[in-house]
Amino acid sequence: KASKTGVVPIPNEDEQSRTEHGRHALLAVGYSDQSRAFIVRNSWGEDWGDKGYCYIPYDYMTNPNFCFDAWTIRQVENDDISHDHWDNDDSIDYQMKAGENDDDNDDDHEIQEIEEDDEDEDSESTSISSSSSED
Repeated sequence: KASKTGVVPIPNEDEQSRTEHGRHALLAVGYSDQSRAFIVRNSWGEDWGDKGYCYIPYDYMTNPNFCFDAWTIRQVENDDISHDHWDNDDSIDYQMKAGENDDDNDDDHEIQEIEEDDEDEDSESTSISSSSSED
């Protein structure tokens, strides 16, 4: 079980047929091609899994039935957040009523490959945050 070993299995048939899942957010901090798994940090402390980490198979993370969202976080060139760098265009109403002008297609999942310049590899940090149904 993942809570003791950190090894997250692909859900079995009974688990796949559930209509509700944990929807727990995790942070992928690395990967192992040999294990074909992402190395993932959980937020439940060092007593869970492998000292707070788990190993989720590539097939689990790339299956939209098991992994509902994935986000990539990158260091930006300019991390100066002073007023000089603010976008002062305040034309977007973030408090619109639910459902109005909602053109987002939340069911359209896409995995994108991004070419990176390896010369600046030390100055960039990449990680993936993902919602997972495994507790």
